[in-house]
Order: sequence, then C-alpha cells, then structure tokens
Amino acid sequence: MVFVSPALTHAVGFTASRKVGESVERNHARRLMKEAFRSISPDLMPDFAYVLVARKPIVASSVDDVRRELVRLVADYRQQ
Repeated sequence: MVFVSPALTHAVGFTASRKVGESVERNHARRLMKEAFRSISPDLMPDFAYVLVARKPIVASSVDDVRRELVRLVADYRQQ
C-alpha cells in the first residue's frame, strides 16, 4: 500500500505493523520496501511525500516483486 501526498520536499516513510509478523519479518518487509523505493526513486515525481505500508504477503515476496508492485501503484496514482 502506498500513500502519496504533495509536499514541500521529497519525503518517504516505511511502516510494517505487527499484522505482518514478528520483528524479523517486519524488518525484512521494511528492507524490501526501502530497496525497491531506492531503485525507482529517480523516476518518481518530485515534491511529493510517500508512505509505504507493508501487508502480510510481502513476507514471501522478492525485491523485484515489490518493485513491480510499487511501480504499478505509483502509475495508478499518476493516472488519477
């Protein structure tokens, strides 16, 4: 899940609740999201704030899966 909002500067936040799993799984989910975001951040809109929220299926995902989903979610936002 991604929340996007206009902002004065380019900002990003990553979160994973206890519903994702134990601390190991939550940390892994945040690392996956950070790496995926890092790889696509040059292509993102400037002056927007992004908040990425992990959901349970991310535990079994790879960085490429997360990157594809992030690109899809951002593209959906741009079309709105």
